[in-house]
Amino acid sequence: MWDIIAKEIHKRIYSTVYDYKTTIFLCGAGTEVPHSIRRKIDKLLTSSQYSFWYELFYPEDLFQELLYGHEHQDLITLENVLAEGVDVIVLVIESYGSVAELGAFASNDKLRKKLLCVVDKKYKKTKSFINYGPLRLLKDKREGYIVYSDFKNITKENEFEKIRKGINKIKRNTKKKSPAVTNVIQAHHFILASVYLLEPISKSRLISLVKFASGIAEEKATAITTGALSILSKKKEIYLQPKGFCLTPKGMYHFKSLGRRGWTRKVYKVTDLDYIRVIILNKELRGKNYIKYV
Repeated sequence: MWDIIAKEIHKRIYSTVYDYKTTIFLCGAGTEVPHSIRRKIDKLLTSSQYSFWYELFYPEDLFQELLYGHEHQDLITLENVLAEGVDVIVLVIESYGSVAELGAFASNDKLRKKLLCVVDKKYKKTKSFINYGPLRLLKDKREGYIVYSDFKNITKENEFEKIRKGINKIKRNTKKKSPAVTNVIQAHHFILASVYLLEPISKSRLISLVKFASGIAEEKATAITTGALSILSKKKEIYLQPKGFCLTPKGMYHFKSLGRRGWTRKVYKVTDLDYIRVIILNKELRGKNYIKYV
């Protein structure tokens, strides 16, 4: 019965909203650097003017539990899993770590097409490995996008518009995977809907729902669910109580906001929510199967 509930949540809610925003994997200096260019770009992209259009994610924030918990996944593997589900990878070349990420992404045939490199324009003509290696590869392959920007004035409109132009160009030329719950970025909206309908709900139950909705193995479903819960926790949209996860007021607002795109176009139907609730009530209170209708 739980497999039916998972598939109905996927069909009636998740598959209609998973791509409603431009999702961006934002890399650069670590979050402990207070005046990093990445932090400034984040602030611009999440400002009230643009927050409806963009949704940003940081690798180290999302996967802290997976990196240091009992799963012991490596960062490169996790970043690849994450990046496959985003529209654009914005990589600010401003630290040793970002240079390493540049090499990893540029050498990946799938990720290179989504890569937007933001480079300080004062290094544009420097004879360096960065210019002659991964950046030249992007140019030779005619994939990805390179923005040479004035880092001292990155918040000025003309500099910021260069980045937005690159983001829009990459999104037009690439596609996310189909709306299967096989990626942590895609899955966090599925988890949000599941918590909304079933709260309080345990992590093990959420893992089962992800597994049923996607048809993936338990190990991958566990990693995806853990990452998605981390995303929602960082956003303060869920909280954990003794009986399981519940939505915060912010999470409730987020879920309801997914019901509309723009001012008038509805994304999911309220009647579909009611239908899934009936299935759940029949399962939990009466132990009955559901009667399918179109």
